[in-house]
Amino acid sequence: MPSQDKVDRVKELSKDIGQASALYFLDFTRVGVNDFNGLRRQLGGVGAAVKIVKNRLALRALSEAGVESDLAGMLRGPTSVVFAGEDPVAPARVIRDAQKTLEDLQFKGAYLDAAIYAADQFAFLAGLPTKDELRAELVGVLHAPVAQFALGLEDLLGQMVFALEQLLGRKSETAPAG
Repeated sequence: MPSQDKVDRVKELSKDIGQASALYFLDFTRVGVNDFNGLRRQLGGVGAAVKIVKNRLALRALSEAGVESDLAGMLRGPTSVVFAGEDPVAPARVIRDAQKTLEDLQFKGAYLDAAIYAADQFAFLAGLPTKDELRAELVGVLHAPVAQFALGLEDLLGQMVFALEQLLGRKSETAPAG
């Protein structure tokens, strides 16, 4: 029978998993404490939280949260879990940037949008655009047809004014002097 402390930890982890927009699994074995705490602060800056977890408790919490059990392969050896906040991809970019100075920081995998991403797919995840970048692209896509329509109307209006000026010019030429 598990102790109450372990039951409470599993409930807390399960709650954190349910609230996270994505989960990233890291091996921090050879990363210094100060370096890891720096990474923790950087991840906090993008709304992500980091927890060092016991693998067995993490598997139980994942199961309770309704997450696929295929993540067991990522929960071998010392593991820290990054719980993404509002932007599910922001932690991947922070981890990618941290790996430039912390060569011993290893990405094990991720769980994002009910899909599992292996370590070899990390570059893909870290390269995804941010929500703001996607919004800007959408605005650009929606703006182009509207701008073209406005330019078309402006051109049509210009042609109509030109035609009216031509008609007025002809009328004044043909009008009897009076």
